[in-house]
Amino acid sequence: MPALRLSDKPKPIDLPQIQSRIPKPEELVVLSKPLLEATIMIGKALTDCKNKWAIGGDVAEVISGVNVQPKHIAILSTKDGCDEIARRLAEYQVEPPHTVERVLDRDANVDLKLHKVRIKSYTSRFDVEGSLLDVHGNLQIKVGEWDWGDPLDFDPDYVYVLGVKMPIVPLKMKSELYSGLGWTDRAIKIHEAVMRSRHMFG
Repeated sequence: MPALRLSDKPKPIDLPQIQSRIPKPEELVVLSKPLLEATIMIGKALTDCKNKWAIGGDVAEVISGVNVQPKHIAILSTKDGCDEIARRLAEYQVEPPHTVERVLDRDANVDLKLHKVRIKSYTSRFDVEGSLLDVHGNLQIKVGEWDWGDPLDFDPDYVYVLGVKMPIVPLKMKSELYSGLGWTDRAIKIHEAVMRSRHMFG
């Protein structure tokens, strides 16, 4: 059976053109104070982590200027990275590393058909000053009856969040993933963020 793959040449999506204007209040991209403080604490604690890791999920998108509303923090890493992060954040751990498989709330829309989306990873959970953190090692995705995809791998982008250097999952990979799942609305939000960034900085 096929598996979801991130192509070097994703299918084109009809994306809107962003006009130059003052954003409305609901369009401002802001990370809540608790999530921001927890993200900075995590970044400092993992500064010299030996294994690859990066902030993922909606928090990474907000840091990159995408207009979404995160509810928790997510980190993508390897199995060894998950174990290392669990040691470094032991005081915040609420669930030790173990393999978890679950169905996402949203279906994939591929070839005009809906398919359940499953993810599987070596996962550990933490409560960092009231903010939930999920660490996923070797995250894999399965769409419908297709085969499991390879563990997600990437070269992180680096940004500074209030002076703390932070690796984040690249928007390009997120955009390709959303396009592959048929989540066009999420791909459009990333496109809008990229266009705003280009308008602001060059």
